Amino acid sequence: MSLQQKIHKIVSQIPDGKFLTYKKVAKLAGQPLAYRAVANILARNRDTQIPCHRVIKSDNLIGGYFGSEKLGWKKSALLLKEGAIGVIPTDTVYGICAPALNKKSVEKVYALKKRDPQKPFIVLINSLEDLKLFGVKINKQIEKPLSRFWPGKTSVILKCSNHKFSYLHRGTKTLAFRLPKQQKILKILSLSGPLVAPSANWEGYKLAKNIASAKKYFGNKVFYLNYGEISGKPSTVIDLTGLPPKILRR
Repeated sequence: MSLQQKIHKIVSQIPDGKFLTYKKVAKLAGQPLAYRAVANILARNRDTQIPCHRVIKSDNLIGGYFGSEKLGWKKSALLLKEGAIGVIPTDTVYGICAPALNKKSVEKVYALKKRDPQKPFIVLINSLEDLKLFGVKINKQIEKPLSRFWPGKTSVILKCSNHKFSYLHRGTKTLAFRLPKQQKILKILSLSGPLVAPSANWEGYKLAKNIASAKKYFGNKVFYLNYGEISGKPSTVIDLTGLPPKILRR
């Protein structure tokens, strides 16, 4: 069996929501020093049965896709869609993200972030249509305020009483959603679907403004999409479950 055949076989067996590094694939193929060859072989792959997006760089950075570093966002989105957990740039700060409709992945984020289990996460969405996925109904009373805040860096608390989503609303029967304006995160959301996106730090600790800082919290347990230094602030949070709207965080 050629090296290419071995690599294709190994990668085709990586399950949804998991990933390996190029070095790990090379080692499994019996040639631990051939990690660059692994990257080159996968960059040329066009067989959809071989999920090359599930192989990342040895430092857990996402790396390129189809041989292009510019497609790192797409590789990240595909991994997130399948249930993987990654630190990616949002429209505000670096977030530790996972698919909001995947209960198992959401619980992993709680554990990794050392988050108070009673506190819900903010959910990033790509459009108003995504709210229907959570059984959230938009009436005329809140449609106008939403049009003022979205798209933008404002998270809005809405009613979400369906027990099906108790792993998200944590018994509060409300959820905070945000529809970003920034195209970079919208592209990811268009492919990944809605994401829980708390800031990439342990609860109560400093925000991670870059990947090096985030790695101190999460190590090699997640993948990383590097967009350099981000010195943003968490979003404004507004409660729209009653009128008038209440600002809970600026």
